[in-house]
Amino acid sequence: MLSILRQPRYLRLAALMLVVAVGCAIAGTWQVYRFAEKHSANNHLRHDAHAAPAPVAAVLGPAAAPTSTGDADKFRVVTASGHYLPQHETLLRGQTTDGNDIGYFVITPLDTTANGVLLIARGFIPQNNAADKTPPVPPAPTGPVSVSARLEPGDTKADKLGQLPSDQIDTVNAAEQSARIGQPVWNGYATLLANQAGGAGLQAIPDPDLSNPAGGAEEPQHLAYVVQWYLFALLALSAPLVMARAELRRDDQPHADRPAGPATVDGDAAAKQHRPTRRERRASLDDRLAGRA
Repeated sequence: MLSILRQPRYLRLAALMLVVAVGCAIAGTWQVYRFAEKHSANNHLRHDAHAAPAPVAAVLGPAAAPTSTGDADKFRVVTASGHYLPQHETLLRGQTTDGNDIGYFVITPLDTTANGVLLIARGFIPQNNAADKTPPVPPAPTGPVSVSARLEPGDTKADKLGQLPSDQIDTVNAAEQSARIGQPVWNGYATLLANQAGGAGLQAIPDPDLSNPAGGAEEPQHLAYVVQWYLFALLALSAPLVMARAELRRDDQPHADRPAGPATVDGDAAAKQHRPTRRERRASLDDRLAGRA
């Protein structure tokens, strides 16, 4: 075996397989990091989703001087009191609540007076027609209201209000909303919980799926990738040994399985009288590999 492995072609193969194994080990280690990252992100989102409701200003700070961008508080339930601003209501298009019906989230600003404006997604309304025709929207309450809603992060991309039909928008851009309303607006928006003021006549936006809230590959999938990449590394390291052993067996095969045939007086009869032992065959093979045969 060692005589085979010392050959230049096997040395080159071993070097190549070592490089492959290192690459696989790096990929496996990266998946370990991705698993830890996904596990932490999922736990954070689940914790926020189940946390007790708190005033929006306590969670995000004042809208004019926020202490959070909103990204780190996704799914957190916040409370707010004020009155709706229906004149600044928009429809966030391309949304769905069940994976089937496409429609709009009705985004109505809630003026909390002292702390700023919170953009409220009051509910969902199906499209039901061509995208250039906005469906009728049930009006928001006109008096003071107190609501509970679940935070969603905003977007920095332009919302394209005015470039789309009617009051439709592509994104919830707090900066652009603030410029139009003329007041500080908290980043992102909050989806109204069921049975809250402003949700009448609209489909309630369901609670988030917390099985894998961070999205992407699930945690068990990352673990499977870890095992897969480390297994590939072991296979790469063992490849030269497996191939050398296979070659050794192949060279042994003509001696061990020599076909029987009609004996001649001198050749085959003599061969039958003295069949080489396994040790003799191995020594002969080593001689041939060393170039002495």
